[in-house]
Amino acid sequence: MNVVERSFRLEGPSGLGAKPRPELIGPVLTHLHDTLRDAVRMGFLHSSHPRGGIPRGLKAAADVRYIGHSQADDNATLLRFEVSPFGDVAADLFKQARLWDDMPTPDQTAFELLGAALDDIGARREDSNRFDAGLLRRIARYKVIFRCGLSRIVLPDLAAPRPVSFDTAVIDAAHALSDATPPSRRVRVCGRLDLMGVSQGVIKIHVAGGAVVTALWDGREPIEDLRSLLNRDVVCEGIGVFRPSGTLLRIDADAVAAAGAGDAGFAVVPRAPRVGDIKRQLLLKSGEASAYRDLLGSIPAEESDEDFAAAIEAMS
Repeated sequence: MNVVERSFRLEGPSGLGAKPRPELIGPVLTHLHDTLRDAVRMGFLHSSHPRGGIPRGLKAAADVRYIGHSQADDNATLLRFEVSPFGDVAADLFKQARLWDDMPTPDQTAFELLGAALDDIGARREDSNRFDAGLLRRIARYKVIFRCGLSRIVLPDLAAPRPVSFDTAVIDAAHALSDATPPSRRVRVCGRLDLMGVSQGVIKIHVAGGAVVTALWDGREPIEDLRSLLNRDVVCEGIGVFRPSGTLLRIDADAVAAAGAGDAGFAVVPRAPRVGDIKRQLLLKSGEASAYRDLLGSIPAEESDEDFAAAIEAMS
């Protein structure tokens, strides 16, 4: 099987170089597999922790082997890995119709998807498809690693417009985006079932006005049972997962059926209120009087024990 080399450049004020301290590289190696796995799932499924079975190709795409380290300079160590391109380990996923506009390409690896996710997180792109709440929490956990003495992790092998790095600013951004992500809730959407990817368990529904809703199938019956609904108007129900901007990222669908006459009202893409909107609405504008000011003085101060007992007696 074809493999390519990718690397992490670890930077810090001390303890790196040709003979790095184990406590600086050990946690990175420990967390690497789970981080790459979540990034791969996001790239192909738009979900870092999908329910149900995961295609074997996706598992193999996150199978990375450590092949050693070397000195980058006195304050940096290069961790080197071997990984297979997606076209070699997940070829079946590229034989079907293109399910995402931003779907990975066969020559990419798990490192490219992680780099793209880190770039979007660092830039705080609230409408990104490259992360969800699960991946944000995963990235936020690296805060402990950077407390041990690392200052930055660079992905030097990526063909990106700008260098991709991983530092405390990215972690802070992950925390902020996670806090801003609206909670998931049950939703219903009506539209035309346009596309179905059996191997990935993905369905795409065209909603009135040209919008497209993507769903991951989480129903009891096999997704193949939905073939009879292709190119027909359907109603799809499940758990809606939202981006920090409040737009819909995907639906974890557990029910799809032919649409009825009463389902036309659901021909709209669900949206969630931004988490920060309510907080901003509660803040006073400059010069605005608080609605609670009139309550001041109307609530009696703390009563004595005798007054409290007398009030209870009067009520009984």
